[in-house]
Amino acid sequence: MVIFAIAAAALYALPNLYGEDPAIQITGARGASVDMSTLDTVTKALDEEQLSRKSIALENGSILVRFTDTDTQISARDIISEALGKDSIVALNLAPATPDWLESIGAAPMKLGLDLRGGVHFLMEVDMDAAMEKLVGQQEEGFRSDLREERIRYRSIRQRVKMA
Repeated sequence: MVIFAIAAAALYALPNLYGEDPAIQITGARGASVDMSTLDTVTKALDEEQLSRKSIALENGSILVRFTDTDTQISARDIISEALGKDSIVALNLAPATPDWLESIGAAPMKLGLDLRGGVHFLMEVDMDAAMEKLVGQQEEGFRSDLREERIRYRSIRQRVKMA
């Protein structure tokens, strides 16, 4: 019985040994769908730049492109983003390299948090002009509220400084 338990534990621990492939995940933005035409566009863009890939698949409404190394992954992200435009979200990802036969029995690698993975590079693109306009608008509204609470009369509040 103990030997069986150890064998089962070893079998289900195997996916951790296969590691992960650098990948790009493509999903639709703002209600846009990802379909076979998007898959063809991605394949054509990668072929034109002669970027090799392990695999490319349309799964669950998103496209997953696997690569052998991170340099190719990063180059491909820029190429795919340019080819698809703003209709799609192109994200760097790590996809488990677990063989199909292990996945079929429900074996999956452990999910490692950022602390165990050694951190991850996070890129967040912010529309600074819109963010600053929103902040100034909130501050104006707060200033108006403060004036009303203190019963100070005013005509209007205007922004005098132009933001670049």
